Amino acid sequence: MTDTALTILHNPVLSDAQCAGIAALYRAVGWGSPGTAQEIRELYEFSSYTLLALDGEQVIGLLRAESETAQTTWLAEIAVLPGFQSRGVGHLLMTRFLADHPQRTLYTDATEGVEEFFVRHGIALRRPRVPGPRKAGA
Repeated sequence: MTDTALTILHNPVLSDAQCAGIAALYRAVGWGSPGTAQEIRELYEFSSYTLLALDGEQVIGLLRAESETAQTTWLAEIAVLPGFQSRGVGHLLMTRFLADHPQRTLYTDATEGVEEFFVRHGIALRRPRVPGPRKAGA
């Protein structure tokens, strides 16, 4: 991290700057065009559970989930900016998510190549897996 404190926001009302940060994170991890600020705001507003990880004011990580039933929650997405990966941000987001969803069945559509992260945290993998982002020249 930097000299500023890492902040985790739970179900925040997104500012324009946070929407821009989410869009930048989506692009940085290869998730393509995230849509307009209003579309991002609506996606997060209508999701049942969201977390944003901020380093100062910069969005460096996110987690979004949907409650499907009283017992089942789908982990829709978790991502960390490449420059902040392998620093515990994803683990921190997942730890908070797990603590907030005790005794629930949790699953995800894991991206190929990161299945171990979800298995390590006890998240069931639904098949088929989602293909990972394409590498340049692939």
